[in-house]
Amino acid sequence: MPKLILTHDGAVIKEFVLDEERLTIGRKPSNKIHIDDPTVSGEHAAILMLQNAYVEDLNSTNGTSLNGKPVTKRQLNHGDLIKIGRHEFKFVDDSVNEFERTVMIAPQTAKKDTTEVPKTYQVSIISGPKSGEIISLSKPYTTLGSPGGQVAVIAKRGSKFYLMPMSGTTNAKPPVLNNSAIGVKSELLTSGDVIEVSGTQLEFQEQP
Repeated sequence: MPKLILTHDGAVIKEFVLDEERLTIGRKPSNKIHIDDPTVSGEHAAILMLQNAYVEDLNSTNGTSLNGKPVTKRQLNHGDLIKIGRHEFKFVDDSVNEFERTVMIAPQTAKKDTTEVPKTYQVSIISGPKSGEIISLSKPYTTLGSPGGQVAVIAKRGSKFYLMPMSGTTNAKPPVLNNSAIGVKSELLTSGDVIEVSGTQLEFQEQP
């Protein structure tokens, strides 16, 4: 199910499942997504769930931007960043990243106990002032970086982990994964990947 992840200064605040045909965002409490922000209009924007998902600006005072560009109405794609006032939403469509297939089990093997202990992961800080520290990835979202600057989020979806950029400021550089800057889309992480955020390097690894 598509959803919006609300962030402020790079920190994940809340997520909203897009299970209605029309969902409004604004400062008035009557909005489905209420934002207490003086730079946001009473009814600022709407998310339309038609054949595809769209963001529409509702003639707001300060406008709505999509991936850094002002928009009036635009189709949403997985990983898009919507800026409304001082808040940012990331549009996430899990179906885009779900490539797992259902495996048909033969009758003779279906009776066997194939339960596997789920793997657990962590990030180890390998450079910077906190070098040597380990961060467990037990929460749905783990924020990395400096609020107001370069920020990234590691999102846990089932047994997989994804690196998502969350720009703390307009001029913040994107995080780096294995020496390459990532774009607006989430990147699937594998053990041994090296992430660089705010000048600090971290290694994504399976917990021993």
